[in-house]
This record gives sequence, structure tokens and C-alpha cells, in this order.
Amino acid sequence: MQTDELIANGMLAAGASVIYDIPLVVAIRGWADYTNAHGQYGWLKDASIRARTRLALHQTSEVIFISDTTSETFREQYPVTQYSVIGRPVDTDRYGTGRASDRETFDLLTVTNLRYEEKYDGVLTVLRALQPLFEEYPTLQYRVAGGGQYLDALRKYLGDYEYADRVTVLGFVEAVEGEFASANAFVYVSFLDSYGTVVLEAQAAGLPVIGGDAMGVPEAVGDAGEVCPPTPGGIRDALERLITDDDHRESLATQSGKKMATYNEECAAGHVDVWERVLDT
Repeated sequence: MQTDELIANGMLAAGASVIYDIPLVVAIRGWADYTNAHGQYGWLKDASIRARTRLALHQTSEVIFISDTTSETFREQYPVTQYSVIGRPVDTDRYGTGRASDRETFDLLTVTNLRYEEKYDGVLTVLRALQPLFEEYPTLQYRVAGGGQYLDALRKYLGDYEYADRVTVLGFVEAVEGEFASANAFVYVSFLDSYGTVVLEAQAAGLPVIGGDAMGVPEAVGDAGEVCPPTPGGIRDALERLITDDDHRESLATQSGKKMATYNEECAAGHVDVWERVLDT
């Protein structure tokens, strides 16, 4: 049996594992709920979550973490003896729809979740990085897709932003694959992500990717993109090279496509390895 969390379904799965005497594997995609990272829970709920998590872990044969960052952060607070790090599969057919060409503008894209302040701060970092680039490159445009409680704050920020006419805030986009297909490049800064699945989606769309070196974003970028300091200066320098160096830009795009051509297969192989190991014990 495999479950994707430990708090609710995890407790049910642990109980079933005991009753039916079958092994249990748990997949952990982040640590925030387990560690009260945002201070979103009072002490009683936090204590309850921690107790339930420890009970479920006691019955778990192996834990699959989505990233090394998740593994290290989670294991600082919980005992885990047997674990693996395996990425999350991506619907490559959905995002690999092809890229638009012959455009007159250079369209830079960020897809994020503006429910979280740490991701909103990432967008602000990109906007600060873009200010001198907007002045120097008149065809540069920036789009932000994503909804959440900080969407209004972003729009308010742009009210005083010198180049607001070059920025499009889309809000939540259902058919987001169209945004990937019509972009020239993808930039992502987040001070929260355990892995950054949107980075993989951008790579599946064949986009050159720039990622800020924070939390699990570098792991998601891997060798198929450029990781730079998550500061306005670091992002600005990486983006300027991307805009001005055609060979560099095409190289990153090629790396994205090459990575995602085998990515899901490698993820599946990792899960097979886990289950072969668990079932052999």
C-alpha cells in the first residue's frame, strides 16, 4: 500500500497495513504541514499532527521524498530509517505542445501559487530584477500566472511599478499549457518550494529555465537550466545572458527537452526499485 501523506489518509493506510499485514510506503511532497512551517496551526493541532505522523511512520516500511531538501528538513524532526528521493512525474504530453515562434516580443513567464507569501516574494524579486532590463530591451514582456491571496497585493504593487505596462498578471489559468507554449523563457524564484513542479512543466514545454537558488528549486532545475542567486542582481544577470545570447538560450531549451524525454521513466524506475526492496524484506 502507498499513501501520499501521513496525517489523514496516512493514518487509515497505517491501520490497514496492520490489519491486513501488508507493507506501507509513504510519499512526502513537502514538509510544511508536518513541521508547522508557516505557523498556521495552534499548539493543539500541531501536537496532533506530529503525533499522528509519528504513529504512521512507525508502520511505514519506506518513505519516498520528492527532493533532498524535503528529506533533510523532514528528517530533522521525525525519525526515518529507510527512505528514497524520487521526483514527481509530469504530464509531458500536456505541456509538450510546441512553442510559438516568429513573435516580435521576448515573453518571459512565471507560473506560481500566490497563496503563499514566499512565492509572492519570489515574483517581486523577478520584478526588481527586470527593471533595468525593461529599460534596455524594449521588446521584453513578463507574464505571471497564478492565483491566491497575494494576487491583489501583486496588482497593487504594480500600480507604482515603472514598467507595469510590460507586465501581465493573469491570475489563475486553467489551460496553463498555453502560457508555456507561447513563452520564450521561464523564470522561477520561490522561498518555499520543496521541489518546484512548475519548473518541470516549463522544461516539458521545451523552455529555457532560470531558477533562483533557494529551497528545492535548484533540484527541480537540475542540469537542464541555470540556477542563480535568488536576488534581483542574480536574476538580472542570468536573464540578461538569456536574452542576449541565442546559443545559450537554445542550449538551455535543448537541455529541457532532453531531460524531460526520460524524466517520467526514471521516476517510475525509482518507484519500482522501492517496491522491489520493500516486498523482498
